[in-house]
Amino acid sequence: MRIAALSDIHGNVMALEAVMDDIQRRGVDLIVNLGDICSGPLFPVETADLLLTLDLPTIRGNHERQLLEQEHAAMNASDRYAAERLRPDQMDWLASLPTTLLLRPEVLLVHGTPADDLEPLLQTVDEGGMRAATPAEVVSRIQGLAAGLILCGHTHVPAQMRVGGTLKLWP
Repeated sequence: MRIAALSDIHGNVMALEAVMDDIQRRGVDLIVNLGDICSGPLFPVETADLLLTLDLPTIRGNHERQLLEQEHAAMNASDRYAAERLRPDQMDWLASLPTTLLLRPEVLLVHGTPADDLEPLLQTVDEGGMRAATPAEVVSRIQGLAAGLILCGHTHVPAQMRVGGTLKLWP
């Protein structure tokens, strides 16, 4: 099974369209969206409209949480820009999204870690900045979850790590 993971679109509908065209050419079996969808200084409304038509398995990221929970005055500029433009039906869609999603017993979608949409799963932030997480750090963040594949976003840094075991996806 070939899975394409979208993440951290941040209202860039033009990039989303280009990525979707590329995904179609590659013959992907499943496309998932890992959150941080509309907040950004570009096209939040158009991005939400396109994603609504695609009906992808989608979770919310920290920016969806911030859009839904923060007072307008406390929002950062990207969230405030999106909040001022998104329609009520689009906000309702964002509110309906889960924070994590177990697609099958083998595949779990998270934005940051399963417990925290702001904590990176595959990177560690310390006094020296951001670095690749160690396998032990990743294991502590997934807290013994049985999913064979965990897809995450948040950091805008592509990365992968194998932590034990093998994965057999459903046919």
